[in-house]
Order: sequence, then structure tokens, then C-alpha cells
Amino acid sequence: MPVAAAYFHEEMSTMLPLPEGFDEDNDTPPYPKITVVASHESQVARASQFRTVLQRLSGHPIELALISKSRQQRDSSNYEPMLVGNVKGRKCIMVDDIVNTGATLERNVRQLKAQGAESIYAWATHGVFGPNSNVPQRLQELEGLDYLLISNSISNDCRRRLPSKIRQLNIAPLLAEAIARALHNQSISSILSLENMTVERYDG
Repeated sequence: MPVAAAYFHEEMSTMLPLPEGFDEDNDTPPYPKITVVASHESQVARASQFRTVLQRLSGHPIELALISKSRQQRDSSNYEPMLVGNVKGRKCIMVDDIVNTGATLERNVRQLKAQGAESIYAWATHGVFGPNSNVPQRLQELEGLDYLLISNSISNDCRRRLPSKIRQLNIAPLLAEAIARALHNQSISSILSLENMTVERYDG
């Protein structure tokens, strides 16, 4: 999660043009208005941590929102998303633990777009796409979604390339560091310490 926040921080840092007369030594670069969105109730803690890291990295205030699932009818499996928070005119980063069918992501993108979000991104730790899954192509065609970021924690069908809207973070450096620390009886949890903020962005 902190590595994903570092990824988005670098992306967002370059989105706004520098004002005329900007002084790199003394001026603070402009930063977009961002809202981190928990994709449902169980992701509030994860989204809050993501927001904390992004806020510390950027030095700018980041808002937090929630998309709550409310049943349309008793004993029904259908949900109608309800947004709690401010997303109008803001860049929104949805946070979830897993994307499988893509149904929740699709509903949430439509909800955020309807509420006036300027642009919509998503981060999910795991992307589970089987060899015959049409989810990657559906997300590629999903209007309103700028891109989905996932880790490469799960190996997807190597015979096909994921579409451009699905980006992957390489977790190999983190695993290598964890193994090395375990062998030398060093702290593993401190790799992603929110206090020290020694977070790097890994692409691959």
C-alpha cells in the first residue's frame, strides 16, 4: 500500500503545470485536489492508511471518502452504491484489496463520475484475472476509469498482455528485502514504516 501511494504521488506531482516564475528552490509545486475513496466499508482502514502516506509524501491535504453498499431489497444480492464524501472536481483514487469480477469497480466508477469526479483511478493489491476472463478488456473499455493499478502478487495468464488501463507494480524488490532481513534477524515490518516513510516506487 505505501508503495502504491508513492506511485500515485509521482504521477500526481507532474499533472499540473508550474506557474510562471516558479522557483524550484523556494516554491512548492502545485498539487491536484485529491480524494482517496474506500471502495466499500471494509476498505476504510486501508484507504485511510493510503491517504496518510500520500498526504505525508505530498505535503498537501488529501480528503477521504467512502462508497457504501446498501441493499436495494432484503435478501437481494444487488447493491446500490452510496457516496459519503467530497469528490466533485477532484481526482479520485479508489482503494480496494482485490479486483476479480470488476463489478464493484464498475459500479463505483459510475457513481464517482455521476457525482462530478474530475478523474478516477483505482488501486487494488491483487488482480485476479483467469485465462478466460473478460474483465481486463471490460475495464479497458470502462468509460471514466483512467487506470487501475495492481501489484504482480498473482501471476495472470502470460499468453496475453494486460491492456494499457491496467498497470502493475513489481513487488519483487520488497520480497527480496524481506527475505534478506529475515536471514539477518532484522525487522521486516519496518520496511514499510509509516513513520520513517522510506518508501520507494517499484515498476515492472
